[in-house]
Amino acid sequence: MTTDAAGSLILAALDGTSMTQKEAALFNRSGASGITLFRRNLSERFSDVKNLTASLQACRPAGASPLLVAIDQEGGRVARLGHPFPNLGPAFGLLDDHQSDDNGQSFLENYGFVVASVLSSLGINVNFAPVCDTITRKENTSIGDRAFSDDASTVALRAGAFLSGMSAAGVLGCLKHFPGQGDAQHDTHASATRIDLSIDDLEKREILPFADLVKRSPMVMMSHAVFSALDDRPASLSDIWMRSYLREKLGFTGVVVSDDMNMKAMPQDDQSWSEAIVEAVACGADLILVCEHLERSMLAIEALKAAMKSSKAIEKRVVEAAVRIQALRLAAG
Repeated sequence: MTTDAAGSLILAALDGTSMTQKEAALFNRSGASGITLFRRNLSERFSDVKNLTASLQACRPAGASPLLVAIDQEGGRVARLGHPFPNLGPAFGLLDDHQSDDNGQSFLENYGFVVASVLSSLGINVNFAPVCDTITRKENTSIGDRAFSDDASTVALRAGAFLSGMSAAGVLGCLKHFPGQGDAQHDTHASATRIDLSIDDLEKREILPFADLVKRSPMVMMSHAVFSALDDRPASLSDIWMRSYLREKLGFTGVVVSDDMNMKAMPQDDQSWSEAIVEAVACGADLILVCEHLERSMLAIEALKAAMKSSKAIEKRVVEAAVRIQALRLAAG
């Protein structure tokens, strides 16, 4: 495998509701593994969404594995597809009438199945859900009611039920935002943030849902927050959190996904941003999210190609990630 593998580590994005020729080339010639859909890409007509995802799949090289077509369709305020797409409201209140009894778990599993069934019918094969953060700081509005509960064990039960439903309908889920962003003081979309909980507190609260569910999920998304108990770098740039903890301690064998690298918690000048892309992969990220701007996706691919040429260790790491992503793309098909 050559430097062509670099492109497969990128999950890109589109500017509008149809693909330009330059965007199509990103998947045909540069080898990007797919896109994340946002509201700017979604017509009010679901048939148009299906046509967009079909055109995306049609532009991949002959014989290539299915592209990943991802979305954030958590429900509540984080729902890219609008009415009449099934949306029963934010995760935190979904079981107000059921609590955590068997009926409640069946309800959430059925809801996950319905959501995923409609996504699949539109050609969407990845949903960046469920949120596995435990909301432990009430001022944390960036997570807020996106979390299933303020109790870690309840989060694990409810997120697990939703994940099972999606899986049964053939859509790949993703646990986020590891190791747990519920105690963050700031929104990583807007700025860096630091969580100074002890490792004991992290394991009892933030990490517990992930520890319970990692062996059932094909993907885990990393937080851009700093968790100082183990590292002073953001978790998404930390070999301690990605390799030592998530893979070695928790036994995760699937695809490690970065959160969007265009968030302000990451350095945004081109040079530092390119270095952060390489660092994320070197430290254990497999799939890199670049959720806006075609030029940024190309910059990320070129940065990884250059790093592969100058470092055997980076080359090995990119190839390892590309193999995992290939297996994920086959599962998505």
